[in-house]
Amino acid sequence: MRKLSLIAVLMLVLALLTVGAATAQETHYVGFVPPALTSPFHVAMVDGATARAEELGWTLEVQAPASEGDFQAFVTTVEQLLEKGVEAISINPIGTDSATTAVQSANAKGIPIMAHNFITPFDDATLNVAAYIGYDQWGGAENLAMETCNLIAGKYGTTPEETTGKVYILLGIDSIFSHRRTGGFKAGLEKYCPNVEVVGEQSGEWLRTKGQEVAGIALQQNPDIDVFYGNSDEMAIGAALAAESLGLEINTDFFAVGIDGNVPTLDLLGEGQFSATLGVDPFRMGVTVIDTMAKIFAGEEVSQIILTPSTVVNPDNLEAYLAGELWTEPVAGFPELDNDLPTVPDEGMMEMTPEATPGM
Repeated sequence: MRKLSLIAVLMLVLALLTVGAATAQETHYVGFVPPALTSPFHVAMVDGATARAEELGWTLEVQAPASEGDFQAFVTTVEQLLEKGVEAISINPIGTDSATTAVQSANAKGIPIMAHNFITPFDDATLNVAAYIGYDQWGGAENLAMETCNLIAGKYGTTPEETTGKVYILLGIDSIFSHRRTGGFKAGLEKYCPNVEVVGEQSGEWLRTKGQEVAGIALQQNPDIDVFYGNSDEMAIGAALAAESLGLEINTDFFAVGIDGNVPTLDLLGEGQFSATLGVDPFRMGVTVIDTMAKIFAGEEVSQIILTPSTVVNPDNLEAYLAGELWTEPVAGFPELDNDLPTVPDEGMMEMTPEATPGM
């Protein structure tokens, strides 16, 4: 009987411990607002955030406007989620005014708000943003320009410093995103292949279809364009389709490079149908958003600017990128300003300390 009683006590203790462990993991209801879901980039970010939220047992609600240019719908989306009672929210703003209104709405309710894919603090000092999470667009675009210079030099059998060539730039919707990605790329061209000429630039509105349309017209005016650079992968893919429809062969007659590292782009890269992309791993960036929320809920201090990595992806390192081997842990970073200057002052490297890192 004593043995049976002991077993019963042990089973009761085990049950209590199990219940305690189950209740120890807090659940949260949080919101995630992309500018739209028309780009594979934002879909991948949502996938990463969703996967991490599910691991934590959280409820993540994702809402987005129909198009990235609908700034009023962006504000309305944020306000609706706040009314539904989210405990924290992360937004990816495109229009500064709409973002300001969204932050004000969250601040008024005392709800922690973060900005993802965005490391530019708002000018309004009264706004309280818990953290900005994103990559250095200027620096990444400059590195992609170096790859571009190497591609053109290889085509003409010369060096980047000596090569000539023609580049066409597909801009995104006018915003800090297009400004930084264009400015950094041009700075890289000037630094690594100063004799290469930018023969035109026009907005492709972040869309593949619009990029294809713009590139088709550009090729009528300049049939010997060497490289189409898109502020986003989707526009560069559209440009490649336009060139191929005219009988040009990618990676022989012309090259297509872009920014994002979207899954469709990576697939094309592996098939030899794309040239290079700036991989910013949107899936893992989405994971970082949820991990940062978890730290905020736990009362931990997080950096105001959380810098996620970016790397130029080409056929040589594609497999390593896909395996996550090129991802490095996010660190505290510099804010990115819309000032036509590099994000990192004087090209210096920030000296990291355990106190300065966000502990991601």
